[in-house]
Amino acid sequence: MTTSTVAARAISRPEFIGLVAGMMALNSLAIDVMLPALPYMGQDLGVANENERQLVIAAYMVGFGVAQLAFGPLSDRFGRRGPLLAGIGIYVAAAFLAVLAPNFALLLALRLVQGMGAAATRVVATSVVRDRFSGRDMAQVMSLSFMVFMALPVVAPGIGQLILLVG
Repeated sequence: MTTSTVAARAISRPEFIGLVAGMMALNSLAIDVMLPALPYMGQDLGVANENERQLVIAAYMVGFGVAQLAFGPLSDRFGRRGPLLAGIGIYVAAAFLAVLAPNFALLLALRLVQGMGAAATRVVATSVVRDRFSGRDMAQVMSLSFMVFMALPVVAPGIGQLILLVG
């Protein structure tokens, strides 16, 4: 590639920060948007103990945590794009299948898989920032991205409630 081609493909700093923040926010959204629906999910799937409904979040977090150990080396070995797309594909497929889960055990398994797919977004987002920036610039980009990541848990349950009202 020539330098003019590389320059033409480069995205601006605000676009980059928005993209990284969006990838990081996907995890927060996946956890918090469903909180208003937990009582209804437990009721529809026949969960006897109310506290067991929370396992939906725990399963997601376990998958998310464990899969980061795999996506880190995969993104170093095969580049950032392939593992990111694979992770997003896994995430989306598990999310759609979770909607159709006929029982709570399958829902937990699909949430585990969804968390595994979402791990790619977190690993790749951090890696791309470290690839492109260093020092103070890296700290600024990560701080701005984390602002979005930290603000979304405040808004996500409201989005979930709106989805319940409309759906």
